[in-house]
Amino acid sequence: MPFDMHARDMRAKGMRAKTAGVAAATLAFVCAAPALAQSAGPFSAFAGNFHGGGAVIGSDGHRERISCRARGGAGDGGRSLTQSVVCASDSYRFNINSNVVAEGGSVRGEWSETTRGVSGSISGRVSDGSFNGRVDGGTFTASVALRATGRGMSMSLAPSDGDVARVEVSLSR
Repeated sequence: MPFDMHARDMRAKGMRAKTAGVAAATLAFVCAAPALAQSAGPFSAFAGNFHGGGAVIGSDGHRERISCRARGGAGDGGRSLTQSVVCASDSYRFNINSNVVAEGGSVRGEWSETTRGVSGSISGRVSDGSFNGRVDGGTFTASVALRATGRGMSMSLAPSDGDVARVEVSLSR
């Protein structure tokens, strides 16, 4: 019986890591939303380097601190953003790449998480320094809320299912 408990625990840890990894893929988009107020384009202010951290919060309430670094490049007059994000904690490591485009207030794009080989789409609306939207990776979906915070931003991600209830991160230049 102890073997079965161990196997169940290992499957649960694997699921938590996969869910958190896919959830953190949204961090590749974290730097994009707050720049809408910039006249050069919604993503112009987010070219450059950011760092910070937050927490991965399990559905059981367990919190684990996570540290992140982001590097972004804006193009097409600030209407597009290519982003690379690396996040790590004791239990998780994510390497996320994304490309997003704004057309008016609508945002669309794609992301990939290279350490787990998963990818999907990003969609939503950006307005007045806030983004509200959704990420979709086939079996993974999550709602996303981003908000400008002075020289940085905050992000909250809530997966629709799994062992991770939400991911909260704050980044600054």
